[in-house]
Amino acid sequence: MKLRYTMLRGLLNIIGFIKGDKYIYSQEYEDNFKYMDLGEKLWWGYKSVVKQIERAEKGKGIEEYFANQNLNFKEGNEFENESRIIISAGGDLSASEMIFPENTLHLWHDVQDFYFNADIVCANLEAPIVPEKPPVGVPGMCLTAPKLNISPQMFERFIDEGKGVNFFSTANNHSLDQGEHGIISTLDFLDSKGYLHVGTARTQEEQNDIPIIEKKGIKTAFISYTYCLNGEDSIPGKEFMVNHLRLNKPETDISLIENHVKLAKEKGADIVVAMLHWSIEFETYPIQNIIDMGHRIMECGVDVILGGHPHVAQPMERYRFYDPYDKREKEGFIIYSLGELVSLNLFSKNSRLALLLKLEISKGMERGLEITKLTGLKVLPIYILYRSLEDGKGDYRVLDFRKTLNTLELGENPHGFSKKDIKELKRLEKLLYERVLPKDSLEILG
Repeated sequence: MKLRYTMLRGLLNIIGFIKGDKYIYSQEYEDNFKYMDLGEKLWWGYKSVVKQIERAEKGKGIEEYFANQNLNFKEGNEFENESRIIISAGGDLSASEMIFPENTLHLWHDVQDFYFNADIVCANLEAPIVPEKPPVGVPGMCLTAPKLNISPQMFERFIDEGKGVNFFSTANNHSLDQGEHGIISTLDFLDSKGYLHVGTARTQEEQNDIPIIEKKGIKTAFISYTYCLNGEDSIPGKEFMVNHLRLNKPETDISLIENHVKLAKEKGADIVVAMLHWSIEFETYPIQNIIDMGHRIMECGVDVILGGHPHVAQPMERYRFYDPYDKREKEGFIIYSLGELVSLNLFSKNSRLALLLKLEISKGMERGLEITKLTGLKVLPIYILYRSLEDGKGDYRVLDFRKTLNTLELGENPHGFSKKDIKELKRLEKLLYERVLPKDSLEILG
């Protein structure tokens, strides 16, 4: 396997050299395995094992657009607050052969005060849970997409004795890894534990039963969709089992989203949050097609978009749009990718940098109208630490990225970073401030 990887990496390096400038910038691809031609497969391979792409599509002004974002959401002088809630969001919870209960004893220690101190704590559950089957994770070296399965013991790490993640999106490219049974088993398992979820369903009725969480008088609806199923088709006659839309393709019909927003509003939702598995893997910026799709989805009446799947963090956007239900202009929030949370890509160095968010949602009166809106945003950059120790167990944990850097600046090194590690941390710090966060980001950093 190592020899095959060495040969593949060498071949992809040669192709990258030949392609030159084209392999520096994002390209307009769907990034959907089912529809990839050879050229796109080689491009995907280059990004995954040789070098992640940190430059946006050429000539479209995408980098400048995100650098100049103002993400300081505030109440405003005319808003009289009556109640508020906090929604915190993290990225992908996946399965890996290198991540298991024994090496995640301190998984949340560094970030739990930020991430778990909220009314709703959400993340994407990026693998089925079939308790009677052994866990299956992504291996350290992998040439094909494995059929993942998360163990109940690893799920316990995610929920951290009831203090951790409490809402799960289940629509992603691994939703069908264990087939129809895997979807049903996962939903049965979540229900048995008392955890709400969205994105997959056992019946048509369940697909349209949009979950709404009411906290402090604020009703938050969640919807969820995935752009692909790792080369699989939706189950014939049971397409309702996974909310599957080709979101990376510009002309895709999104009437399912429109219908779900309508159903959420009919159930009294004050705010609608869409959890999307989309965008392009191993690229720092979303391509223009994704940005346009985000705007289309928001214009359906969605207030917040929480994106994931690319394995790396992507920028955030404040988007002004006309809400067809509130009949007024609003300011919505989009993060194109939160990045990893519990997942590991050994070859993707940029995947070690990710984001956690806290969104403050407020309900009150403004100009004689009762409205609910986003009034605050906090961002916590995180670093994924993985150590393979001699006892075979190792150590995997989520670190507060800025705290980690500050500790090193003080001459302390509790995690035993090598000089090479510290150099890499400094490179990621530069990537964070130059490309992922807007220029004026101090007010939003948690």
